[in-house]
Amino acid sequence: MNKEKFHQSIDNIHVPVEKLKVREQTAMLQAKRKQKARKTTTRSLLVACGLCVSLLGSGFVSTNMANALSNIPLIGSFYKDFGDISADKIEQHQLMTVINEQASKNGLTMTVKEAAYDGNRLMVSVVYTADKEIDISGVNGFGDITINGQQVVQVGGQTGQDDVDANTVIEHHQVTFANYEAYGDEIEVTVHGEDLFGYEGELEVTFPLKKVAGDSTVVTPNVSATTADELYTVTAEKVTFSPLATRIDVSVDYPVEMNENDTWPWFEYYVVDDAGKIYDGLELQPGMMPGNFGHHMVLTLPPLDKIPASLTLVPQGTNSDGYLEEIKDLTLTVPLVE
Repeated sequence: MNKEKFHQSIDNIHVPVEKLKVREQTAMLQAKRKQKARKTTTRSLLVACGLCVSLLGSGFVSTNMANALSNIPLIGSFYKDFGDISADKIEQHQLMTVINEQASKNGLTMTVKEAAYDGNRLMVSVVYTADKEIDISGVNGFGDITINGQQVVQVGGQTGQDDVDANTVIEHHQVTFANYEAYGDEIEVTVHGEDLFGYEGELEVTFPLKKVAGDSTVVTPNVSATTADELYTVTAEKVTFSPLATRIDVSVDYPVEMNENDTWPWFEYYVVDDAGKIYDGLELQPGMMPGNFGHHMVLTLPPLDKIPASLTLVPQGTNSDGYLEEIKDLTLTVPLVE
């Protein structure tokens, strides 16, 4: 597994470098998922456009073929390949909006294929085609996304990337916003890129995007758990059920001096619903409000068709042996249905 390519999937998560050690278990799961993605993404694309699999086996796709790939819609399995937590819902309900807008310069074309937005998350899929071989080792494509002309403030995100052939690269970007419903029902998204993959020049694609259809429900339980020594308190402030995700806003209170000496806690979590279903690994994306020193966490789970009676948050800390261990005092059951 290429270390640089793995780190692309967690670069957008606001976690201090010194806290990353406790993310080892999730990292290994992401690495395995990425390996699978590299084996399956190209096959899915070829099936989508009805191409012969023997073309893939030869390791060669012509420039015309690459251009054809840039003009086809993606399919649900593509999002599964990149570990998107909304993949099943996307496939079942066709939630992605086809964009197919592109910009070209100096032999490189950036095509925004599809996008989806629900007020909580934004997903954008991009295909790059070039007139020479693209080297993707340790390199992402576009640099950033703006919404309504403003830089996106996010609590977490992921980027998945794979090469379709030597001249074609596909990327899937996921962003979870710092604040739910910060941008409105209809937004203008701009994808920016500069000097991508060794090609000089700026590329920019702007497109309108509407919020996906579907209801959103916000529950404000405000339930807390405190350690016996009263050092830490975890509060589930808000749970948001939207078409593309389930979002849990969690506040963590701890002594102010921990901010000053940079010893503030980073807890790993897994979540269990009332039926015993466990959300962890690739089904749970943790994030932190920028500049918040861990006081405000956001846990993002897959979208749920039915609101469960409760969700139990299980925080974990690192023990003296370097392994994750449940913090029982802070385990918190969050009621969601009266």
